[in-house]
Amino acid sequence: KGEWYLYSQILIILLHLIPPYPNAEYVIFPLNIFFLITGVLISSKGLIIALNAFIDLGDNLTPLPYPMKESVFVRKNTYSAVRHPLYKGLILISFGIFIFSLSIIHLALLICLVYILRKKALKEEELLKIKFDEYNEYIKSVPAVIKNIKYLDWRY
Repeated sequence: KGEWYLYSQILIILLHLIPPYPNAEYVIFPLNIFFLITGVLISSKGLIIALNAFIDLGDNLTPLPYPMKESVFVRKNTYSAVRHPLYKGLILISFGIFIFSLSIIHLALLICLVYILRKKALKEEELLKIKFDEYNEYIKSVPAVIKNIKYLDWRY
């Protein structure tokens, strides 16, 4: 039922806790501070987006790509800007971690996370189109995850 999306997502998120490689000690001091602050700000923005999306979904939240039987179509607040704001938040958190750590490992984790979340979102959308007639119109007008990045904005 799509559990592998969830397990993969959790594993990749947990792997973000591993130490960076290579270590960014070689970066000169002012640049190091710039990357650190920028990464923290990006991750913080992602956390805020994810928390707001979590709140906006309310009782409709499910970790699997299948909508619950009693779910309703949510398109207010964070869901008026993008169709998958929770995924956008997770991607921004991962991107911020990559920026402040300057780690090749964390870049690879970011790429893997983007791939898994895209696959999961596409699966969700297949089912949401079936459950909600108006979802097709929503797809046409609202970006998927990040506007103007073709891989993350698959409007038809």
